[in-house]
Amino acid sequence: MKRQELQAEFDRLKGQLSYIRMGAGKDRDELISLSSQQLCVSICGSLEQCLKQIFIEYAKRRSNSRIYRPIEKICESYQNPKTTKVLELIGLFDADFEATLRRQWNEELEIERQHIDNMVDDRITIAHRKRVHVNVSTSKLEDYFNAYRDLLERVYNHFLAP
Repeated sequence: MKRQELQAEFDRLKGQLSYIRMGAGKDRDELISLSSQQLCVSICGSLEQCLKQIFIEYAKRRSNSRIYRPIEKICESYQNPKTTKVLELIGLFDADFEATLRRQWNEELEIERQHIDNMVDDRITIAHRKRVHVNVSTSKLEDYFNAYRDLLERVYNHFLAP
């Protein structure tokens, strides 16, 4: 995964968020609600896919094909990136970075951890229709997007930045 691919994904999702925000108060509430739910699912799916791509690329750069293939299999089965699973995945590649991120999420970045876990919970609820209505406001989406972007930038910079 290249930096510009990651930035393009950020820009795509930020554009969708802006579009939903512009429609608030103008479009029907049901349309805004469904659009917000869809974007929540998209942000969470993007987090999952980008993490996979970062670690697959990292494995390609750091290992031979015998090691790379099992790593690719682990990454392919990765789903629902709650923070505990993110830490576990990071720990497979760098235990020190895992410990640093765990400490940050328990201290100064606790709100980021909460946003990521809440986003994954909302995504599961939406995707599996556990409740008829899931309230995903534009401010909540903004929080989810910022937590998603900040986490991916840190992981990308740690593992793939030159």
